[in-house]
Amino acid sequence: MNTPRALTLLCAFVWVICAIRPLNLEAWILEQFATVTALLTLVWALRGGVVFSRTSQYCIAAMIIFHTIGTHFTYSLTPYDEFFQSVFGFSINELFGWQRNHYDRFVHLLYGLFLALPAAQVLMQRLHMSAKSASFLGTHVILSTSALYELAEWVAALFVGSDLGNRYLGSQGDIWDAQADIALAGAGSTVAYICWLLSRRRR
Repeated sequence: MNTPRALTLLCAFVWVICAIRPLNLEAWILEQFATVTALLTLVWALRGGVVFSRTSQYCIAAMIIFHTIGTHFTYSLTPYDEFFQSVFGFSINELFGWQRNHYDRFVHLLYGLFLALPAAQVLMQRLHMSAKSASFLGTHVILSTSALYELAEWVAALFVGSDLGNRYLGSQGDIWDAQADIALAGAGSTVAYICWLLSRRRR
């Protein structure tokens, strides 16, 4: 079995498992809009002739899986700290002095880290950019799509009401939640592009 097919089956398996009795069905349904948008974008890129490297394939699959896990629990209630305690025997929240659930922050950081290279490969192959130009514009793609996602969350929360909207937003009382999420995505993409350009220079 080739890598793309294996990763597709893995992502589908995780999605099916996480679709079974999600913690909040209404919030889970809202989160699927992001999933569908991501899949449509991926199909658009593939049909346009973009060939993703194996590293990009793994990054895309990992991003889908982490997002899917967050949709099952809702991002603000994903029990990552309980996982760390059961596997490693310590609380990561206590270690860093965190007072909130940071799974949403973590996934926004991964959005930049994991999707930076795929974005650059789309730009290089569709717009014939150099690696440096694709990295520069790719960072702006990550930042702009992160901002669009935050705006979409805000609009959706306004329409569905305060209770479900708050669960969907997952801001946990942080008035700067949207800005922090966008900044983390941008930081993740910056780190990814620096590492990628350095690796290309060494090769």
